[in-house]
Amino acid sequence: MSDSSGFPEDLLALQRRWYAAEAAWAADPTEENRFALTEVGAELHAHEHWAKAGNRHEALMKLKQAARPADPAQDPAAA
Repeated sequence: MSDSSGFPEDLLALQRRWYAAEAAWAADPTEENRFALTEVGAELHAHEHWAKAGNRHEALMKLKQAARPADPAQDPAAA
């Protein structure tokens, strides 16, 4: 654990990669970008952290909040 969110840094980085892949696919919905988004999503889903997370849905919502870009212009959820 490397920050106050309680999530491992590699999991936070993986969620940030998912946000970037989602934004890339939204901007250019090619098969390549869809595959990249799916691939990162699978890595995120399989991360070892979820084995001990308790309420996975609640933990995922907290992860998304913790990994959300600080700059709203870079946040795909803000669009």
